Amino acid sequence: LRSPACSAASAGRRYRANWPAELRSAEGRVSCTVIDISSNGACLRLEDAAPDTATLYLIIRSFAPIPAALAWRKNAFLGLRFLREQPWVVESCSKRFDPTAWLKD
Repeated sequence: LRSPACSAASAGRRYRANWPAELRSAEGRVSCTVIDISSNGACLRLEDAAPDTATLYLIIRSFAPIPAALAWRKNAFLGLRFLREQPWVVESCSKRFDPTAWLKD
């Protein structure tokens, strides 16, 4: 059986994104690409060195800055853990993968 699109189980699901973004900290800004995202975190590909700051902010076009903490780092890739759950991720990605979404707006 399939679970509903916006169930609690989908809250931790990662969605492919490939979105341009920016990672900000007290040390400055770094351009990046959001590779995948969930309501609890994201995987980024950085264009420059990652900041060594405890508090980071992920800036994605059309959304408020997302406070995050570094979860892991490997070469040009970085994992973020969001400090607050981001419910808009599930809603946005559910619409993106729903073939009838255009009928609902």
